[in-house]
Amino acid sequence: MRILVITVTTGHGHNASAHAMAERLKEQGADVLVLDMYQYINKALYKMVDKGYLFSIRRTPRAFGRTYSGAERRGVRRKVLGMFNRNRLLAGRLAGFFRDYQPEMIITTHVFAAQVLDVLKRQGHLDVPIIGIITDYCVHPFWELVPTVDYIVTAGEQMRHAAERRGIEAERLLPLGIPVAGKFSESKDKREVRRELGLHEDKTTILLMGGSMGYGDMLHNVTQIDAMEQDYQLICITGKNERLYNVLSRLKTRGPLHVCGFTDKVALYMGAADCIVTKPGGLSVSESLASGLPMILVSPIPGPEERNANFLLNAGAAVLVSKHFPIRDAIHAVFGQSGRLRHMQEAIANIARPDAAEKIGRFAIDLVERECGQ
Repeated sequence: MRILVITVTTGHGHNASAHAMAERLKEQGADVLVLDMYQYINKALYKMVDKGYLFSIRRTPRAFGRTYSGAERRGVRRKVLGMFNRNRLLAGRLAGFFRDYQPEMIITTHVFAAQVLDVLKRQGHLDVPIIGIITDYCVHPFWELVPTVDYIVTAGEQMRHAAERRGIEAERLLPLGIPVAGKFSESKDKREVRRELGLHEDKTTILLMGGSMGYGDMLHNVTQIDAMEQDYQLICITGKNERLYNVLSRLKTRGPLHVCGFTDKVALYMGAADCIVTKPGGLSVSESLASGLPMILVSPIPGPEERNANFLLNAGAAVLVSKHFPIRDAIHAVFGQSGRLRHMQEAIANIARPDAAEKIGRFAIDLVERECGQ
């Protein structure tokens, strides 16, 4: 059974979800290929989209947020969709690939790819089931405008009302969650994991992350936490931000501080932590939920990250740092208020979907088997 998983590089999350999905499908017996759509079509386009996204969220985040909010309005969505129907040109370049590979199912983790697939299906170049996965705790613009995508996966049942309000039929919605790698939901003994990572075994441990590029004012947050009376152990993952890594590595602190750059041990560090300080990116949130970690949210990028933060706050799984609620108050709210940590963990258990990849994979394979009469 050949299943194609298509991603688009706009940040780390869509790719991580795609590879987590592929990993689980392979374990379930499928022959899987992961394709970055823009990279396949045109490497210059791939670099432009990737660098343009990174520039917009780092240099012009408010403009990015206004564009995103505008795209959520129906009239604007249709105008922007007309612009993106340059996807018809992209679709033509992919048609030959599908003829050669002949997938029996396509899964995509990005709405831009879903738009291209929608064009190809309308034109008769595709006649296989398509599943789209929304990788945030909201419904991104344009998903309601790809009617030939057979099923759309949301982060949970809580997104159903918003999706239906946007015109997505209830029978097309699969509230199965955002796929994350299986290692994030593996049961871990914190003391053993801390010992493995060279950390103090018995100290309350706070993990600070800023995404793959190390965004957010991590230095400020570290110094503020280190100045508190309580003795916390801090782990800082700086991603690909070498400057931040060098600054934090030289920082003198009262309490233990462990700094690492881009790493494949994020699941282990989450397993060692009691709480995570993070931007509310869709994948960071999903991995934290799968690990059972209460969240302190910082520096949400306007757009989907703000919506992720709102979802988590309303669910009781996180607190949000702001100008009037600094990091030290957030830390106190989590660890200093009786029962707060337990209530956050209970909320996390209610909304986490650590088995999302397993359930989506099983649904996809069963669907292909029914379609093929196997």
